[in-house]
Amino acid sequence: MSSISKYGKFIEEESCFELVNEPPRKWRNIHYNRIGDREVYCEVSNIGDGPTRIRDEDGTTCNLTTWDSKFIYVRDDSTNKVYCPGGNPGIEIPVKKYCRYYPEKTVLYAKYRKIELIQRVFVPSVLPVEIWTLYLRNISRKKLKISVFAYALFPLDGCDKEGRYIGRDNYSEVIPELGGVFITNRNRFAPTNRFKGFMIALKNFYAADGYRDQFLRSEFAVGTPKILFGYDCQNKGWYGPDCAAAVQTKIDIAAGSSRRIDYVIGQAASITEIRKIRNTLTEKKIDELCAEQEKRERIRSRSYTVRTGNKNYDALINIFVKKQLYSYLINKSGFRDNLQVDAALVMSDPDDAINNFLRALSSQYPDGRVPHSFRPLNRLQYSDKPAWILFAVPALIKETGDFSLLEKVVPFFESNEKGTVWEHMLRTMRYLASDTGKHGFCRQHHADWNDGLEATKEAGDRESIMVTQQLCYGLLELQEIASLLGEKSIAVEASQIYQDFKAKLNKDAWDGKWYVRTICEDGYRIGSSENKEGKIFLNTQSWAVISQTADGERAKICMDSVKKYLECEIGFRICAPGFSKYDPRVGRMSNSMPGFAENGGCYNHAAGFKGLADCLLRRGNDAWRTFVKIAPDNPQNPVSQSACEPFSFTNMYALTKHCYGFAGYPWRTGTAAWFTILLVEWILGARRSYSGLIIDPCLPETMKKAELIRKFRGAEYLIRINNTGAKIKKIKLDGQFIRGNILPDLRNGKHIVEVLL
Repeated sequence: MSSISKYGKFIEEESCFELVNEPPRKWRNIHYNRIGDREVYCEVSNIGDGPTRIRDEDGTTCNLTTWDSKFIYVRDDSTNKVYCPGGNPGIEIPVKKYCRYYPEKTVLYAKYRKIELIQRVFVPSVLPVEIWTLYLRNISRKKLKISVFAYALFPLDGCDKEGRYIGRDNYSEVIPELGGVFITNRNRFAPTNRFKGFMIALKNFYAADGYRDQFLRSEFAVGTPKILFGYDCQNKGWYGPDCAAAVQTKIDIAAGSSRRIDYVIGQAASITEIRKIRNTLTEKKIDELCAEQEKRERIRSRSYTVRTGNKNYDALINIFVKKQLYSYLINKSGFRDNLQVDAALVMSDPDDAINNFLRALSSQYPDGRVPHSFRPLNRLQYSDKPAWILFAVPALIKETGDFSLLEKVVPFFESNEKGTVWEHMLRTMRYLASDTGKHGFCRQHHADWNDGLEATKEAGDRESIMVTQQLCYGLLELQEIASLLGEKSIAVEASQIYQDFKAKLNKDAWDGKWYVRTICEDGYRIGSSENKEGKIFLNTQSWAVISQTADGERAKICMDSVKKYLECEIGFRICAPGFSKYDPRVGRMSNSMPGFAENGGCYNHAAGFKGLADCLLRRGNDAWRTFVKIAPDNPQNPVSQSACEPFSFTNMYALTKHCYGFAGYPWRTGTAAWFTILLVEWILGARRSYSGLIIDPCLPETMKKAELIRKFRGAEYLIRINNTGAKIKKIKLDGQFIRGNILPDLRNGKHIVEVLL
């Protein structure tokens, strides 16, 4: 039995996960508005707290709220007993509670002896706010006199568009006519007039306070606020780093009846703007905004649906993963992160994926380089950044079938030059092919995909074998596009560069049973059998297969080495053995705890590359085992041990003794993109191509039947797979046998595909 059932269950017909028992850590949901010029990213835990931040078009980011300091308290004014819809941080213990995580909202429920509470949290797509709606039902036999307190600490720190930190210099003012508190960061380095936040109640406002110390006692514990002792808010603003909003409402609830209170937390440049937002919001309008979010998420979720036989994995993909992909682009600013997610997001949100890609591409320099991130800007140079252009463009075109993407004109960064997407690709190819070190491989610069492989003076000028392999993969893609466009000279150029690098990789980067990771200027090889620690790295084996630079036996040998040295019961080590002490030739990753994250931990994003390599070698059992180990609730690493949310991919699992199996960050990881691609396109085998949808399943032996609904270029395909062997025997489309395994590009209608393996 899955350990998920210890905590709750997916309810697929309602598109949610219901948590009914205390999780091993706070399980959080993510809410957001639309990708655009003022993006809200809101994390909500099972007790209702969590950070909210807002990012502007240029990357300027303001932190509205943070962890452990954002709650609703409900006080029975006749007894001073305080109840919370999440059960915490109040002292009173509910007789029943649950938290339901939906793509569009989070709902907290708590039942106490006298009162039932339901709190709904969501972010509307059209406003820079989050909205709390509290429903109260009096289940006692007497009228209740109730005070409701909404409390949040507002740091209002953040960064400007260049990533420079903006500290706190805050003051608050209570605005009774608006029903709440307005807080301003006066820091003179704040780049805009929007480092300001507010909290208001739409009805029944009584009073408010503007500082933490006014609402909490001297120990500043959110579980024992002054309201336990009869305190009412005093309509006082204040000045200092811990400005907060505590907004009190007072209501009477007759026996057996219900009431509702709505609160709004958001960013605004002025009181006038708050008033404008307030005037647009009524109870009916709030419910309509939530329904609009629900509709958007349901449309997104129906873009593909899987049936693997494991209900928990299916619900993860069918309900939540599309949301994880979309929200990632609102939170993350890294160039590589955005492009990898775009390649998966295009299956559910083609317009947003393409627009996001074009915005990211505009941060490429004319010479082909790309800064580390663009919203906010980080000018550090990582060698893999441009390589992802050659990965993303083919993925976008294969999904949509629209070659006009190549003709779109995109400016180059900090330059008067502009170029088509095709020109950007060519500059990428020529830049990476020429930016090589003394050993002839792509220079690593500050680092590559593994941020921990930071440059040091001891290592000198280093070269990345992984990025060289990535370039080779991109050259194959570019060569295919050039051939389709009739650009023969470019196809020949790409082919020749590919062959040269392939020969060099197999001559100088092959270590006997695997490929090395990095070559230092003095010839020292990171990831070699000659090393005591960090002998073998995962990524160069996966990308050797993906790039087709490892031919025949070498492809099998290097992936067999992965199985022998890097696979463990809870995942796949990024390298082994981990580094026990700092090695200046390796960089920052060797200074981490051995077995944690990049230093020999199970870094799940990298396992996504590995799973694709498994499928390329037709190792369906290995590919599925990879998916199972990385998805939440691996039988060998259940959520009771990993503490991972069952509805979110996480970035890593730790191998350190004191926190063995523990999951890292949920939601904010490229793992979701790669494991979506792995399952939908490679294991279940409904894979995009320029010609149409390829049907090429790579199922494990244990999966005798599977289904996939896949929307592709305007048509919808119900694909049923009957697994009796490793190779495709027959494919029927709408009852008729087809030749080959590429479906006709039908562009509309619903179709049934039957696949016999």
